[in-house]
Amino acid sequence: MSRLSALHRISQEIAEAITAALTIEVEIIDDTLTIVAGTGRYKDKIGQQEEEGNIESGYTYSRALRTGQVYIIEDAGNDPVYDARESELAEVCCPIFLGPQVIGLIGLVAFTEQQRDSLLQNKENLLLFLERMAFLLASKVSEAKIATELTTIVETIRDGIIAVDREGTITTSNQMAEKLIGKSRAELVGEKLVSIWPDSPVMDVIESGVEYRDREEMYRDHSGKTMHFFTTVCPILNGEDWSGTGNSRTAMGAVVSFRDMADVRRMVYDMTEKRESASFREIIGNSRCIREVVEQGEKISQSNSTILVTGESGTGKGLFARSIHFASPRKHKPFITVNCGAIPDTLLESELFGYEAGAFTGASKSGKAGKFELANGGTIFLDEIGDLSLHLQVKLLHVLQSREIERVGGSRVFPVDVRVIAATNRNLERMIKDGEFREDLYFRLNVIPIHVPPLRERREDIPILLEHALIKYAQLLDKRISWFDRPTLDLLTSYSWPGNIRELENVVEYAVNIETGPVITMQSIPVRLRRNLEPSTAETKPLALKKQLDAVEKGLIENCLNQTGYSVEGKIQAARLLGISESTLYRRIRELNISKKGTR
Repeated sequence: MSRLSALHRISQEIAEAITAALTIEVEIIDDTLTIVAGTGRYKDKIGQQEEEGNIESGYTYSRALRTGQVYIIEDAGNDPVYDARESELAEVCCPIFLGPQVIGLIGLVAFTEQQRDSLLQNKENLLLFLERMAFLLASKVSEAKIATELTTIVETIRDGIIAVDREGTITTSNQMAEKLIGKSRAELVGEKLVSIWPDSPVMDVIESGVEYRDREEMYRDHSGKTMHFFTTVCPILNGEDWSGTGNSRTAMGAVVSFRDMADVRRMVYDMTEKRESASFREIIGNSRCIREVVEQGEKISQSNSTILVTGESGTGKGLFARSIHFASPRKHKPFITVNCGAIPDTLLESELFGYEAGAFTGASKSGKAGKFELANGGTIFLDEIGDLSLHLQVKLLHVLQSREIERVGGSRVFPVDVRVIAATNRNLERMIKDGEFREDLYFRLNVIPIHVPPLRERREDIPILLEHALIKYAQLLDKRISWFDRPTLDLLTSYSWPGNIRELENVVEYAVNIETGPVITMQSIPVRLRRNLEPSTAETKPLALKKQLDAVEKGLIENCLNQTGYSVEGKIQAARLLGISESTLYRRIRELNISKKGTR
């Protein structure tokens, strides 16, 4: 269908108006030589083609379409390029331009001598009149084209769009608005916006003529359905003052664009929080203890229960948490990490739970969603949970119990569907006894406990981890280093690694930077590691084997007791972790003269 054919009604009205003014018959044809409008005998020929529809025929209409020229035919019967079939006597033919393109023609046709004389005597004025009518018709085509393009744009954007008039009645909506509100366009158009969104501030915008942008709004319709949107409202302004108050910004209506809050959260997450996914395959090691933990993580990943991951600093608790999330049904939803020990307590509450507009000095005017809201549908990883203050422990306990959050400075309640994974390197049970951690929160968090073993308890994994780190940093630093020499490998595999995997990677990165040869040598290892095993200057003879073993054993027992505590319960737990009986542990404590620091 041509552009003029799409505007048949308007074209016909223009044709009839010309005939009424000039008493001469009119036909309007499009760029395919099809008659789209006409008066008199041409009215019955609408839909037929002139000059047999041949744009290359060489007759008047095909020439005018190709050249864009005006043609005045004074003697149609004897004109060699005029296709006279209806006893036409004379004609004025005017092209219709849309930009540089000819989209059709308007023809004034005389069938009587009186019409012919009138046409030829006033041909210049008639031509000017036709040009104005052609421009009017082209403008209507352009408006229709713009309206179609705007409609396409409005229908394809991700925001819901609603237009309302001065009375707040909905006049227009797009498909996304129907989807977000849950009503069809037929149900929306003609309704008052406040009947769908009670207490909407849109009428304030219409009355004041002042827009607002990116405001969080929550509505509950008459059926009880909750709608949570991120909204912008712009008034449709008119320079006239209908109110008589002298306010030149009185609005004719308003346009509301809104997006589902869940979609906004996903967008914020993608821009600020999203990281590469993780997998249990990334957890390196073949030792029995690490494989057992991986198997446990794979099993519990399908659950929604809260998890507490314990272990020393640097053991990879965060990797375990990410692996659990990305193996779970929530893997396509957000994974949000919050380090409870890295954020000041005064800021952590608003970081976790968000805040309302004006909640405190410096707060955003539109408020801010907290990490729990951003994690909705997914997982939130609360690292260093042992550093959480008692005040925030109470709020976190409430969230775990009710699955609802309340923003700082607000009274609205937001439901959240979030799986919580917490992690700590501290002894929470001892903190409970010392009054530093709430027992009820501990039991809420410790539904599924996972303990990630330190590196010294899985020494057989050290060579594998060294190889992985060496390959990683050799590629990153463009070094051709194949392995470690024997003394260096012996040192690294016998070292206790108090900083665990994080320390191991740090040492290998340092060594790759320093080493200039094809293998890592002792000189490329940090001095602090070499100092631990090198004999002192005061004693050049190597220690006896028993003394070396006693020193290593003492260090292992002390590290373990520092984690579990020196209480009776702590020693029972330490014996279990060390794989020895309680009596053996007590005996070795006495023999090795082990005591809690600060006691005799």
